[in-house]
Amino acid sequence: MSVGEENRSGTDSGPYVVCAQLSHLDPIVQIHLAAFEGFFLETLGKRFLKELYLGFLVEPSGICLVAIDGKGVVGFVAGTTEPEGFFRRLLRRRWHAFVLAGAASLTLHPIRVGKKFLRALRYRGERPADVPNATLLSSVGVVPSGIGRGIGKMLISAFCERAQLSGTSTVFLTTDRDRNDAVNQFYLLNGFKLHSSFLKERTRWMNLYTRSLSDAQPANQGEL
Repeated sequence: MSVGEENRSGTDSGPYVVCAQLSHLDPIVQIHLAAFEGFFLETLGKRFLKELYLGFLVEPSGICLVAIDGKGVVGFVAGTTEPEGFFRRLLRRRWHAFVLAGAASLTLHPIRVGKKFLRALRYRGERPADVPNATLLSSVGVVPSGIGRGIGKMLISAFCERAQLSGTSTVFLTTDRDRNDAVNQFYLLNGFKLHSSFLKERTRWMNLYTRSLSDAQPANQGEL
């Protein structure tokens, strides 16, 4: 997806969705930090996150969209139509930038952050083997003041439209299974179905959801 695309969905009177541009990277990172407080990518620092979202912007298989209203960026969604190839290419081309971006956090907490850093570099999207031709929805976030306005729903819908235009038949994602009821319910109400659950770490269970892009979506969608 080209960084300069001007296609947009939504209305001028409310939030609308456009392809993210380089100027949106800092707001995206800030929204990520607020939406995913305490998650492992946060410990790698703002520079690491900025490099990651830059990848979604510039890689041909990346999809990175932002929701904008009169106050600026109020939400984002990012993913890739080629999860395995995307992360492999990103690491091969930008490994030095990721190492430099994570250096400060690694210096402060070498063991704890080091393990998470290696896990992040090895990540390949966790696409289920029985779901070919699937696009990964990597992350979606909304500013706290925007929750309940339907911004998350709008971003999910726009993301799925872009994925379908690329020739994808399914969108998949993973999220925490436990102590995460609101998020799990949000995905279920927005057309995703629970595919499976798996143990990612010693005590951390993940739910893997898929959404068929050929299915009619429910009229009463959940709002984020």
